[in-house]
Amino acid sequence: MDARYEQLSGAHRRIAEYILANANRAAFMTAARVGRAVGVSESTVVRFAAALGYPGYRHLQRALQEGVRAQLTAAERLELTEADEDAPEGVLERVLRTDMDNIRATLQDLQPEAFRRALDIIERATRVFVVGQRSAAAVSYYLSFYLSYLRPHVIPLDDASIMFERLVDLGGSDAVVAVSFPRYSRLTYDVLKLARDRGAARVAITDSVVSPMARIADVSLTAHTPMVSFADSLVAPLSVANALITALALRRRTETQRTLEILERIWEQNSIYLLDE
Repeated sequence: MDARYEQLSGAHRRIAEYILANANRAAFMTAARVGRAVGVSESTVVRFAAALGYPGYRHLQRALQEGVRAQLTAAERLELTEADEDAPEGVLERVLRTDMDNIRATLQDLQPEAFRRALDIIERATRVFVVGQRSAAAVSYYLSFYLSYLRPHVIPLDDASIMFERLVDLGGSDAVVAVSFPRYSRLTYDVLKLARDRGAARVAITDSVVSPMARIADVSLTAHTPMVSFADSLVAPLSVANALITALALRRRTETQRTLEILERIWEQNSIYLLDE
């Protein structure tokens, strides 16, 4: 942005100055909100993004977010929430639309070859360790829960107090799947780093190809997680996890069918599910 400053119009310069001075805030503001803050129209902000070489404002916003998201506190995230959307119906619409945007961006950016490589690693490893801390634990639990139906030796690293003890014999035939988003978990990073040092295969489900997890993984599956408030948006990461589960089930269709038939009998015998009386 600095390099093109001299070529910008007066209105575009004011937008640039505002963004540079308020990077943490501006990265998560809509074009309309930036326009109101600067005193220009929403269309002027969109044209500003185009003047910088971006296809649209959303692409500029995404580039800005990658640089600041890991530094935002939970309180700062909440502060950035649109104040004019406190009405429940407004919040509902914006959250769902943001999640849909995250799914679209993930589908556009996630490379099929990376997905295939991740699937190969998960299928071929002797053991698969799955780790995700804090809010990312929801995704790691979901993934490990269903992977355990599809292949043996799936080990969720869900107890931080004994996590490294469970990895004591981690080796080159094993794989670690690490799930982490801003603000990135140090413990998840340390597990992935141990896997690298031990020669184990490494898959990261994270928000960017330049995230700390992606930089030390063999393959990275990028899932977009921009949030409306302080809570992380996990819709796209869960969809990526679901795609891995579904693709592996189809690869191992015969074994999966046999396992599910056995499980159905066990579930019925033990009244696991509530049936119509």
